[in-house]
Amino acid sequence: MMKIKQLYQKIKPKNRKQKNLYFLLAIVVLIGLACLVYSLNQGDSTYKQDFHIDNINTIKKIVIKDRNNKVLTLELNDSIWKANGEFDVNKVMINNILETFRDIRIRDKVASAARDNIIKSLATSGKIVEVYTERYAIDFWFVHLFKRVSLDRTFYVGHETQDEQGTFILRKGDKDPYVVYIPSFRGNLSTRFDANVDLWKSHVVFSYKQSEIKSLKLEIPSEQKQSFTLQNNTHGFDFLDYQGRRIENFDTTSVVALLSSFVNMNYESVKHNVDKQEVDTIFSKEPLYKITITDQNDKQETLKIFFKPGDREVQVKDENEKFFATMIDINRCYAVSSRLKDTLVFQYFTLDNVLHPASYFLSK
Repeated sequence: MMKIKQLYQKIKPKNRKQKNLYFLLAIVVLIGLACLVYSLNQGDSTYKQDFHIDNINTIKKIVIKDRNNKVLTLELNDSIWKANGEFDVNKVMINNILETFRDIRIRDKVASAARDNIIKSLATSGKIVEVYTERYAIDFWFVHLFKRVSLDRTFYVGHETQDEQGTFILRKGDKDPYVVYIPSFRGNLSTRFDANVDLWKSHVVFSYKQSEIKSLKLEIPSEQKQSFTLQNNTHGFDFLDYQGRRIENFDTTSVVALLSSFVNMNYESVKHNVDKQEVDTIFSKEPLYKITITDQNDKQETLKIFFKPGDREVQVKDENEKFFATMIDINRCYAVSSRLKDTLVFQYFTLDNVLHPASYFLSK
C-alpha cells in the first residue's frame, strides 16, 4: 500500500499547468479510441466507394459485351456520341448511363456463403462493361502533359437482388462482388448496360432550324402536279410549284407548321429482316412521297416514304361501322433515309404536317 502511494506521489501533477496538459492528453486519447472504433465498425466502405466516377466529362468511351457475343462501343468524337462508329447515340440513353457511373454506390458486400455462386453467375450470364477515360500521362500540380484515353475500370454486371433494390457487380481486380445501387432510385441497373445497338441509336431523322434550310422539296410521284418546293430567300420562304414557278399567295401559317416538323423529326422503330416479298412489292417501286432537304452548305438529305403492309391481326372499321382487315397499315409507313442505313418505321401522326400536297397550301 505504501509503494502505491509513493508511486502516485511521483506522477501526481505538481501544478495547474501539468494538470491541463494531462487533461488534453486524455482527450486526445479518447478521440483516437473513438475514431478507431468507428473505423472498425465501418470496415473499408470508405475505400470501396470509389466505384463511381465523379467527373463523367472524362468518360470518352464505353464498351459493353454480353454473353450472346454482342459488342457495343459508345465513343465520343467531336462532341457527338457514336454507336459502333456508325450511328448517332440517343441523348437520353447516353446521359442515363453516364449518370449511372456518377451516382452508383455500394450498398452491401456479398455474403461469403453466396460469393461463389454470384461470381459464377457473373461469369456465365453477366455483362462486361469497360469504361475509358481521358487523362494526362503526366499530371503533377500545374504540369499536364500527354493527354490520352485509356481503360479506367472494368465491371462485370449481373442480375438484380431478390428485393430488386440492388444489382450484383464485380470490379476487375477485386476479390469480392458487391451489391450496388443508386440512392433514391429503385430498380435493376443491369438494364442500363444493354449491348443491343438498336436501343442506343438516335431516332432523329431530321434536325433543322428554319434558318439552316436552303430548300425543301416534296415530291409526290403519283401526282406530280401536287409536288412543290420551299426556297429560302433570307426573309422567308418562296413557294414554287412542280415546274419551279413562284406562287405568290400561299398559306404561310401552314408552311411554318411544315418547317417546324423538321426541327426534331423522329422515327418510331427499325424494321429488320424485311421479307423478300415486301422488298419486291414495296421498295422496288416509286415511293409514295420523297422529301429532299438542302442545307445552307448545299448538303442534301432525302427521305422516301413507302406504304407498310397491314397486320392481319389488326382490323379497322368502315363507314358502316363494320370491321374489316386492311392490306395497308393505316397508322404506320416505311421510310428509307439517305443518311441512315436501316428501314425505318414512322407513325403517320409524326408526318401529319409534312405530307400535304401543294393544293393544301394554296386553297386557303
